[in-house]
Amino acid sequence: MKTVLPAVLLTLAALTTTLAAPSAQAGADGASRIENVTLGVIDLTPGDGSGASYTLNYGDSRLLAYSNTLNNGGSYTQLSVYPAPFSAGQAVLPASAGPGTAVAGTTGAVGNVTATAAADMSLGVGNYVGAEGYQQVGLTLAPHTLLTVGGDLLTQARRTMAAGENYAVFSWASIDITDAEGTTSTTLNRESALRWDDPYSTEAARQERFLLAFANPGDYDLFLTLSFLAYTDITVNPVDALGGGVAPVPEPHTWATLLAGLLLTGTLARRRQRPF
Repeated sequence: MKTVLPAVLLTLAALTTTLAAPSAQAGADGASRIENVTLGVIDLTPGDGSGASYTLNYGDSRLLAYSNTLNNGGSYTQLSVYPAPFSAGQAVLPASAGPGTAVAGTTGAVGNVTATAAADMSLGVGNYVGAEGYQQVGLTLAPHTLLTVGGDLLTQARRTMAAGENYAVFSWASIDITDAEGTTSTTLNRESALRWDDPYSTEAARQERFLLAFANPGDYDLFLTLSFLAYTDITVNPVDALGGGVAPVPEPHTWATLLAGLLLTGTLARRRQRPF
């Protein structure tokens, strides 16, 4: 009996874990992050006696977590957090917003932004949840200097495909270097997307080390804006009689593209108003 009882208990425990696992794992989640960012310079004219350099002028962050449950008779909830310059911060979707989680954060370091979200079918058809971490850095680049911006990024989208489930998941990371007039820019965009009309994909991910460069070949200081964006969004879509999905709302990447345009417009407007 002493030998059988532990075995029975272990079997029951394993069975309980197996039965509980599908509900615990069901749903969708997305993540996007930019981290380990380093700024460097290269002297374009090493023989002129003037060294290459840059000066940080300001750093602003905006963290956003949001949820829409209007199609369930709920509401739209949005939490925005604006940390002090180069300070850590976090925006966490409150539990009162309903099903789903969303978190945006930054450590305060240059370029460090993250966004994560998770949901299951309890969020409700036609509803969505997401997060956005955004940081803008202004700097002055010395004459005859090449600025380098390097770091690590990740975009990830995952979902389960159980009967009656249909999720669209979109994660996006972007880095942008723009001059004060907005006439010249260097941009990197990466995305991981699980579309509503692709019934077979359960995971998409990109992880890489990036390196961007922006040159000031002139004889005068150049004012630049660096923008870092991490974004992720999950939408619950209806399931038709054949098990496929139909899109009740625009694709997340449509919103993300629009968001990028608005952010760039706001960046340029703010940049023109900010004295150096």
